[in-house]
Amino acid sequence: MAVSLSFRAPVFRAAAVAAALALVPGVLGAPPRALAADSVPAPPDVDVASYVVADYDTGQILAERAPHRALYPASTLKVLTADTLIPRLAADTRVTPKASDFAAEPDGSVVGMTAGVTYTVADLWRATFIDSANDAVAELAHLAGGPDATVALMREQARALGADDTVVADADGYDVDGQVTSAYDLALLARAGLRIPAFRSYCALRQATFPGPGGKDIALKSHDPMLMTYPGMIGVKGGITTKAGHTYVGAATRDGHTVIETLMLGGTDIFDQAARLMDWGFAADGHVTPVGTLGGAQPKTASGSPSPTPTSTPAPASTPTSTPAPASTPTTPATPPAASASSPSPVASSTPITVDPAASTPPPTVTTPSSASPIVLKFAVTLAAGRGGPPASDPAAPHALWWGLLAAAAACAIPLGTLIVNRSKGRTHAGRRR
Repeated sequence: MAVSLSFRAPVFRAAAVAAALALVPGVLGAPPRALAADSVPAPPDVDVASYVVADYDTGQILAERAPHRALYPASTLKVLTADTLIPRLAADTRVTPKASDFAAEPDGSVVGMTAGVTYTVADLWRATFIDSANDAVAELAHLAGGPDATVALMREQARALGADDTVVADADGYDVDGQVTSAYDLALLARAGLRIPAFRSYCALRQATFPGPGGKDIALKSHDPMLMTYPGMIGVKGGITTKAGHTYVGAATRDGHTVIETLMLGGTDIFDQAARLMDWGFAADGHVTPVGTLGGAQPKTASGSPSPTPTSTPAPASTPTSTPAPASTPTTPATPPAASASSPSPVASSTPITVDPAASTPPPTVTTPSSASPIVLKFAVTLAAGRGGPPASDPAAPHALWWGLLAAAAACAIPLGTLIVNRSKGRTHAGRRR
């Protein structure tokens, strides 16, 4: 007998639903992972390629999406730069550099360093965290032995911390083929940095001053709307390049919990997405089953003892003061010689320096909101010339789309095959009746 429409309609509806479901992962990417309790909703569907939300104290990962996907880091790589060099360079060291010492990419972000002006290492870190200044990072790398030596140290530090997804090619995170990191690694690096008192002070700065030519200071103000307006925000680092899109690493404290979040390959609304994800993190922290943990045992120095903290830690004063001028004009330090057996390196040790979590101090004291109500933020991001534009297309998306199409074809094949078989049977029965 012929197949009735009452059979066909449900079959085709089921096939359409199956095809749609099969296509969704290919178009939208991997779904987030979170084991939420009944009282906690699923993580928000933030518009980024990958993310991680984790508890700072325990390292437990509360939610994640494609946490190990290799993506361009932009300036969030400076988190690793700071992890590596803050313990190695005394904050009160003064330097009067030549222009070649702080040369940076012509279309990258710079603070505007001037040859012949005297800076402290603390000045350079303030410019790095507040203004994402690539010229300041170049000078820090020069003080650490040069760009190549700094990259080698950063690679060692990444391996020591377990950031195995990270490949370092420069110190500032500028777009370089092959230079990648992951949302997981950025969370790992941020957690390690927040254990360093000076790192916490620098990343929490909302404004400061920077020495300028002619004795005039340059006013610096944070470009991070989350740091400026989100209650309990500690800060960390954001970034934007053509290939990386918008990237963001943040940490905040509320009701005794400190949450770290990392977002990669986002759009111009990255800060709105970060606010939504941070709200969910606070609602979920302590109420969901973790989906993973950041890192394992904390690394030690070669001697097996915890590494020392910086010799000088700047205070994160809300009203910054100008860096005092030296009593006498300092001389420019000699350019570090090439590494050899007879000449000492300007870096105290090539062993990555980390801090023992048992000896770590809690995050900086910040004003926390009195309730856990969601924080709704609206930000507008203006792209800088040469560094903006929409995020680069995700190289994994075409492959996922093809897999989705294949799955859709498979879903449709089953009901269509059933129709053909049943129709064939119907014709056979009809022939017998004739």
